[in-house]
Amino acid sequence: MTGRRVRVWRCITGSVAALLLGGCVADARRVVVIDGSSSLYPLTEAVSDAFVRENPGARIVVRVSGSGGGLRRLCEDEADIAGASRPMTAAEMARCRASGRRVLAVPVARDGVAMVINPANEAVACLTLAELDRIWRPDTSVATWRDLRPALPAETLRLFGPGTDSGTFRFFTRVVVGRPGASRTDYYMTEDDHLIARGVAGDRWSLGYFGSANQAAHPDRLRMLAVDTGFGCVLPTPAAIRDGRYSPLARDLYVYVRSVLLADEDVFSFVEHFVSASELLAEETGYAPLPAAEYARSRALLSEARREALGQAAGDRDRPHAVAVEARRVPGRDPS
Repeated sequence: MTGRRVRVWRCITGSVAALLLGGCVADARRVVVIDGSSSLYPLTEAVSDAFVRENPGARIVVRVSGSGGGLRRLCEDEADIAGASRPMTAAEMARCRASGRRVLAVPVARDGVAMVINPANEAVACLTLAELDRIWRPDTSVATWRDLRPALPAETLRLFGPGTDSGTFRFFTRVVVGRPGASRTDYYMTEDDHLIARGVAGDRWSLGYFGSANQAAHPDRLRMLAVDTGFGCVLPTPAAIRDGRYSPLARDLYVYVRSVLLADEDVFSFVEHFVSASELLAEETGYAPLPAAEYARSRALLSEARREALGQAAGDRDRPHAVAVEARRVPGRDPS
């Protein structure tokens, strides 16, 4: 499915589904939907797998539509959780608040924006930030590798990268070009990182970019380029991301959840699990884990937000009764 990957864990499988149906329905587990960032997908997949193994009745749907798409669906009640490779914009936050949705941001890991080329291209091993700017800026004149450096081949530079709904697109253009969303448009754009990888793997002289953890799915088809940010050429390894050597192309990744949904046991359990599991799974899935203190802070924040959500839910249950009692006390008002 172009631009979106969907993975569903169901509570009923196998030929004995009819026998199990009653138990599944009685359990009435919520289907928790998480949508959003392709950069966060490898970690989301690993976390969801672990959660379902520990909670066999859990039902999780994982979708990928880019950070912008996930946050939009979160604020439109089409997703319970959104993965994002950037903070919400002020405009996104305002739209959420205008529709009565309050959201909570929870950082879960760090990654880098990786530059990837075809392994057959042995002419280049490192690019500078200035060269990336020349390649990707809207008014670029770079059409071949030789346009970038006289010593490189006069081969057409074919480009692949994220679409405009992608948090990686906004982050990359802000850091490299200097303005979020400022980019040349004559390249193959998609929110599906697998399609970016396929395009780069199919053309010797291509160049693409996406979240560094996605490189792990294509170890033989792609080669990561080092980037020189002024302190030498550095690859976006978890160690370089963690210690700051890959700055400024490293960033935090988040899950966003509508605060009111934390009153739901299924949603809260999954988000809490996401934080704790990320601390353990981040590095083995290609990310840099956050400092332990940040995970502890996120768990405390979630617990406090859940208490507020439960209090709000209890207040909402009591409010219709209180309004009815008040109505009966108004002279001449028919409480029916």
